[in-house]
Amino acid sequence: MVTIQRMTNDQFPAYRTFFIEEYAQDLASTRHMAIDEARHDAARSIDKYLPDGPDTEGSRLWCITPSHSEQTIGYFWVSLNGRVAWIYDFCLLPQWRGKGLGRDAMAQLKQTLSALDIHEIGLRVASNNPAAKALYEKCGFAITGYNMSLRLI
Repeated sequence: MVTIQRMTNDQFPAYRTFFIEEYAQDLASTRHMAIDEARHDAARSIDKYLPDGPDTEGSRLWCITPSHSEQTIGYFWVSLNGRVAWIYDFCLLPQWRGKGLGRDAMAQLKQTLSALDIHEIGLRVASNNPAAKALYEKCGFAITGYNMSLRLI
């Protein structure tokens, strides 16, 4: 079992560093970008959308921890818009993946968002991440569309 706890300002720099590298790898892989360009874009993205870190209005950041420990094993970044939540980022640190903890974390998130009177959760999953897609489907998510892109340069 896991719990989710609101991220503090002291925890945010570690998340920012982790997010930039994970998102850069995703951009490099799915959008065929050079890794340096992808890291630059990832940093620009998190700095733009979370200018006040965990205190950014309309966003919620949580650390995922095992029930028996305060060690951070993953993160959620969720935006709230009325009764709809959008998961911008959900990740477990690599050594914690594949252990069933993703389902537990998602169950905790659903419970937390329900208590905030959220009625719907959306997210995007990368086309080259079948494990994440399978997890989301097991948690009740359904495909509502497809993101597509065309690289011009």
